[in-house]
Amino acid sequence: MKKEKVKKKRVRPPIRTKFDLINRFKHWWLGGVGVKHSVFRVKGAMQTLIVLLVIVSVGYAMAAFYTNSGEFVISIDKKMAGDGFVMSENNDYSEKLITLHGDVAMGADNIDIADIDRNVMNVDGSHNGINYLAYTFYLKNESDETKDYQYNLRLKKATKGAEKATWIMIFRNNEMNLYAMANSDGNPERIFSDTEFAFMEYAENKSIQKKLTESDNGYLTEEMKNLLGITNFDSVYQLSATPFISKDAVCSGTRKGINAGEADKYTVVIWFEGADEDCVDDIVGGNLQFTMSFTY
Repeated sequence: MKKEKVKKKRVRPPIRTKFDLINRFKHWWLGGVGVKHSVFRVKGAMQTLIVLLVIVSVGYAMAAFYTNSGEFVISIDKKMAGDGFVMSENNDYSEKLITLHGDVAMGADNIDIADIDRNVMNVDGSHNGINYLAYTFYLKNESDETKDYQYNLRLKKATKGAEKATWIMIFRNNEMNLYAMANSDGNPERIFSDTEFAFMEYAENKSIQKKLTESDNGYLTEEMKNLLGITNFDSVYQLSATPFISKDAVCSGTRKGINAGEADKYTVVIWFEGADEDCVDDIVGGNLQFTMSFTY
């Protein structure tokens, strides 16, 4: 038998009409848009995540800054700044500011006034020592007039009774005043030594240091006498600190007649005085925050 040849029919490709082309373009476009949207959704999510992380990080840093022990903030009020008063960490005024921040003194232990660097008032800016905060800055009158101004040092925050053993020296133009919270009897805090105390040559009021005698033993109790091993008064010195104004105000005062172009130099030193009777184990882990403000 002969095989008959089977004729194969050609299958013609479909004719593409303009409607087919439009549909293809539509699918292509929508697919591209879908991918684009997906990419942007991922990118947007990543950007949002980064922004949130930055916000959290900044918030954490700010929280850490504003709660660390020993924070010290100095500021000039708006009126003084508007009149031409500026502050700087150095006397060349390369940076003129109205707010300054002292570095945190972390984990400070108690020390004696004798442990503070004798050169403490001659170093500019933040220069904390071992277990004490030290900050030197300059306040300048760049107005055209002689002015008076007021200063206030306040205790912004204190925990665990740490303020009771806190002593503060403020040097203005190398004249020093000493402050500490009054003792439990309401009297000024006093400490004793068998040698003269450090920094007394800068004391504005020289009578804060007193040499005791048999007839005038100051506020030296028998308990303190025995603790210090004092058998006679041939060389016993008493140092008295000016009491804080209140539980949250250290001191205030008026600076009379700062001339146009004149500057005042300040150094503030803060420490836990180991010879203070209130310097006890209970204050361990306590922290302090201070603000110093200048106004008219």
